[in-house]
Amino acid sequence: MPDHLDVPIREWLYEVLRKYDMATPVAVRLKLPSKILKSRDPYAELATLDDRMNPMLRLEIIDATLGCVQQALQGADWHSQQMAASYARQLAGILREGDSAFTVSEDGGKLEHRIDETLHATYDKAVDAGAAKAAAAAGHLRAAFTEAYGIRPDPSAAYSRAVKAVEAVANPQFLPNAPEPTLGKVRDHLDQGRHKYEMVIADRAGAPAGIEAVVAMISLLWRGQRDRHEGGPTSAPVTQEAAETAVHTAAILVHWISTGSIRRK
Repeated sequence: MPDHLDVPIREWLYEVLRKYDMATPVAVRLKLPSKILKSRDPYAELATLDDRMNPMLRLEIIDATLGCVQQALQGADWHSQQMAASYARQLAGILREGDSAFTVSEDGGKLEHRIDETLHATYDKAVDAGAAKAAAAAGHLRAAFTEAYGIRPDPSAAYSRAVKAVEAVANPQFLPNAPEPTLGKVRDHLDQGRHKYEMVIADRAGAPAGIEAVVAMISLLWRGQRDRHEGGPTSAPVTQEAAETAVHTAAILVHWISTGSIRRK
């Protein structure tokens, strides 16, 4: 935590932890030493807790606080939820003004790495389009983003969720009668049936463009998940960079498929 953010973050944490009585839930979630809860003021202990051996600890406490408050307020009245959202926006403002590399997630329940606003807007549109087509697609996209950009990224989970997000809209669209549809089978279907589909965007001659780009993107996403099966000669862990690329590739594909950018001739 940068020094210039230490005091405002400490004050924010103390106020939220005390208001929602979150000392115990946060300490338990993070498996922190019991001496914190036995102290005279557990809220202050958590708000100021630091560990040179774990520089991510303060961020983990903030993240856990957001998550525990959100969980505690599930089903709460509108006013209570709006108050929690206000605290989340306040934290987001502190992090933004302090040029932090982190920000508060859109749902206010966690921290995530800050990315370019234009890129985030593109992702948000894909989530909205996916939700209109298949609720599962939006859910998988949100989970993929969290796994890729959370404070403890999980590249493998992010990549897997990205694939599932595309499958959620592509399988029923292109393989409605297949008993066991997969993204690989969607890729084969489109590759072998290129003459049956076109894009809404025009090619250089002014005619509807072919779907070569779609096939290439699906192939890239499908083949790039090198940890899907173990023991093969090309099996390998998914890198952070690959996971981030997969998430945004999936977002574009979900948006295109959901909005009819790929259509039958």
